Amino acid sequence: MKKSLSRQFIALLLIPVCIILVINFCIIIHLHKSQNEELKNYCISTLENINVNISSMTTSMKKTATVFSSQEETQAYLESSSSDSHQLQRLSYSELIGMAQSYTPGLIDILMWDQTSVTSLISYIPADMEDFVVNQFQDSRNDTASYFHFYIQPATDTPYMMYFAPIYLTSFSENFGKYVGNIAIICKTDALYKLVNASTDISLTISDRTTNQILYSNAVARRHIPARNNFEFFKKTMELSNSNLDITAIAYNGQIHLLQGQESQLLLSLAILLLVYILLVILAVQHLIIHPIHQLNETIENLDYKNNELHLHTNLKNEIGSITSHVNHMLDRISSLNQRDIESQARIYEMELNKKQTQIYAYQSQINPHFLYNMLQCMRGISLMHDIPEVAQICTNMADLFRYSIKGAFLVPLENELNIIDKYLYMIEVRFQGRITYKLEVSENTKDCLIPKMILQPIVENAIFHGLDEIEEGGIVTIKTTRSEDDLYITVTDNGVGFSKEKLYDLTRKLEEEITFINNSSSETSDNIGVINIHNKIRLYEGNNYGLSINNIPNHTSVTLHLNAKQQTTT
Repeated sequence: MKKSLSRQFIALLLIPVCIILVINFCIIIHLHKSQNEELKNYCISTLENINVNISSMTTSMKKTATVFSSQEETQAYLESSSSDSHQLQRLSYSELIGMAQSYTPGLIDILMWDQTSVTSLISYIPADMEDFVVNQFQDSRNDTASYFHFYIQPATDTPYMMYFAPIYLTSFSENFGKYVGNIAIICKTDALYKLVNASTDISLTISDRTTNQILYSNAVARRHIPARNNFEFFKKTMELSNSNLDITAIAYNGQIHLLQGQESQLLLSLAILLLVYILLVILAVQHLIIHPIHQLNETIENLDYKNNELHLHTNLKNEIGSITSHVNHMLDRISSLNQRDIESQARIYEMELNKKQTQIYAYQSQINPHFLYNMLQCMRGISLMHDIPEVAQICTNMADLFRYSIKGAFLVPLENELNIIDKYLYMIEVRFQGRITYKLEVSENTKDCLIPKMILQPIVENAIFHGLDEIEEGGIVTIKTTRSEDDLYITVTDNGVGFSKEKLYDLTRKLEEEITFINNSSSETSDNIGVINIHNKIRLYEGNNYGLSINNIPNHTSVTLHLNAKQQTTT
């Protein structure tokens, strides 16, 4: 039982745990896939964000170049060769320069080229940068195309974004559309640097598409990622609009944090805690439930039924202790029923023994019964010859009474028993010459009830010869039968002298004792023998709840027989 119960408990505990672990594993896989998608989307959104910022920057630079190129002062300056005019026109740009610096982040300088020299509108730039700009202006393509270019200053290794565009006359004149020079917008790229290095979860690289030169990279910021995790998981390259720049985003396996680093340690810790919890629960249930149940089972198996040692011992105060207590009550009940069964078997044995003894007595009294019948018939014939009908009837009644007592079933209908009593009382009435009379009060619902044969005659005889014998006239015996559901009551009442107090006390005490049968050789008085034997006979066949009771007052004695009204067998 212990192994079976333990295995059942472990199975019931582990099955849901396994289901939970499988569900968690599926959730982890789903989250892993979701994080992969989120990481890919993050890479794409980062590229788009940088593209938007660079597009905003390039658009601002183009607008600045357009504003300055369309100014009449600019076009006049590029056509003029007077230095004084140059100075005056440079000073007139101060308001436009302030506006340009406000909506073009990182604006350093605005350079104009009149095909011979360079003029700076904001500040002076380093010589190496100026030489680079002049070379770009001198390029033959600059009079027809506008473009972006990056310049990395050798001294500081700092990249700058430059926008070059040609300038044409826009005033309505004969020279409309004439190429007069170029303009260059130079900006710092600190914003790009911040955008690239702000994203440490992915690798970002901005390169010049024309020179394949890497301008910005956040590789330094990603040095905290272990080298063993630095293999590519996702890579995306995007051409930045309105520029010659490409931006590449690479996601590495190290960015998948769900099963790495602190997250994986947390999951591992939770798994260990869950395992420890399961083990503790198993040990607790094994100690508090399974082991006590196993002990209870062993105790029940080892109960000594033969020696009537039926009791379980436990110190538990929980439900198992309550079960043990109820089992003890049940065992006590079983023990009590066993004892009652033994007593019932003893009574049945004694009843059978008494029945056999009664049969022996009957056989002893049946010495040549035909002789007795013949003699009674002779006496009846003689009585009729001498015209003595009372004696003839007495002989007939005696023959019927004798035949009834030794033949037939043990249980008989009450009506048959009362017919025999009626014949017996007729003989008594003749015997006492009117001093004693009798009366029968029989309920119709009692006539078919089965009762032990010949239990009324000794009671009636005792009422006549020990109650009414001493009175000279007016003696009466009343037999009354009643029924209350399953109970049958037969009461024999006389108005004789009754019992003395001592005799009634002694008789009542003997009626309450254990069942014993008294024969004629006993020291018990003959008037008590019949009453006691009838009482014990009823208890043997009907049970201890049935029997005989006596009610005695002066000039009124009643003996009541309590019987089972639903007795079925007649064998």
